[in-house]
Order: sequence, then C-alpha cells, then structure tokens
Amino acid sequence: MLKNKYFSLFFFFFATPLLLNANTYSVNKNLYFGFNGGMIVPNDIEINKSVAGVVNGVTYSANVAGAFKFDSGYQLGGLIGYRLNDFLSLESELIFSNFDYDKVDVTTGGTATVGGTTFTGTANTSYEVDGSISAFSMIFGPNLDLDVREDVEFFIGGGVGFTNYNDEIKTVGGSTGLSYDEDFTDFTAKFKAGINYSISTDTFIQAEYGYNYVDSGIENYSDDFSANSFNAKIIFNF
Repeated sequence: MLKNKYFSLFFFFFATPLLLNANTYSVNKNLYFGFNGGMIVPNDIEINKSVAGVVNGVTYSANVAGAFKFDSGYQLGGLIGYRLNDFLSLESELIFSNFDYDKVDVTTGGTATVGGTTFTGTANTSYEVDGSISAFSMIFGPNLDLDVREDVEFFIGGGVGFTNYNDEIKTVGGSTGLSYDEDFTDFTAKFKAGINYSISTDTFIQAEYGYNYVDSGIENYSDDFSANSFNAKIIFNF
C-alpha cells in the first residue's frame, strides 16, 4: 500500500509539467547545483552457497540457496553539474540511500552459524529478517537534454562511481545465527531518465527514474545488487 502511494505521488509529479503552461524558459546557464529526495525499490538478491564456507563472518553449510527481499526505502542527495552546450552536461551526484530487509525465501535448506548460535533454514520457507542497508554513492557522468517545448526538457543520462555501504542483519527468523554488521565499498553505475520543468530562468524541477547497480556480488554466495529509484529534484543555476 505504501509503495503504491509513493508511485502515485511520483507519477503525479512527473506528469504535472506536461499539463502546465507557465511562461518560463529552458535552462542554459553553465554551472548548476541541486537537491533531491525520493524512494528506492531494491530488487531481490539471489544467494547460492554450493560449498561450505564463511561469508561476512557467518559459517554456512553447503548447498544453501534462496533470495533476500527488501522493503522500499528512501534516498536523499545533491548534485553539481556543468553544461557544456545546450544539450550536453556533466554531473556529479552524492546520494544517501537507506532501506530495510524484509525476508529471506529459503529454497534449499541449510545452516548458518555465528558466535556459537546456529540458524537452520528449511527448504521452501520464508523467514523475517531484521536488518538494514545504508549507503553513500558518488556517481559522475554525462546528461543529455532534449527540448520538448520552451519550458520542458526530456533528459537521459548515467554515470559510474562507487558506493560505500553498511550491511547489517540482526536476526533471521528470530535467530542471531545469520547476523553480521559489515562495511563495503564497491563499483557502482546508474542509468537515469526523466523530465525537467523550468519554473524560472534560474531554477527548474526534475522528475527522475533511475536504475542503480552495485558490483556487490560475492563469488559462490550472492548476486550483485540492483534497484529502481524515483526522485524529485530542484536545481539552481549560477
């Protein structure tokens, strides 16, 4: 229900500029900065431990498989950009993301042990996870603007950089046998698209969809992380 509410608000914001006819102008000054807020919707992360071993301080038995699922979370951030011409700019974004674990769906049962406590997962069973991930991402890349009309632009862009994040699991199914608290820094990339709407010659608002990727996969354990994001931004020109 909460996720549907967020989507409705985002798409209302996204569509509103197309319905308005304000007497504003496309932005063309060179240096600009902005702030954004919105939501992040993580995709499931598949896990498959085919041989026994230790991951993040947790000892797993062989042939454990399943998928971690997450709740939607929030994003806050800022950006600074430089417009090379009327169509192309370079942007650097700093983004903070935070979201909680939801559950783990175990498809092939096994055990996980840490600190003398063992969690035993049964095949084809779901367990609630008490945990969260918080991350700072720095991304740099190009942005292409295409005029739709005098005060509206469609944009598409992307970038690469790094993400520093804290991954914490407190309990799984009420057990601390799969608990850990680790920090990581990994390569990250982002694709984005959306609409700019000028509210003055110096200010515009932006509705953005983003596809986010982090090279966080662990060999013989987990896939890489990916997520969809939906953000609203306000941007000022110097």
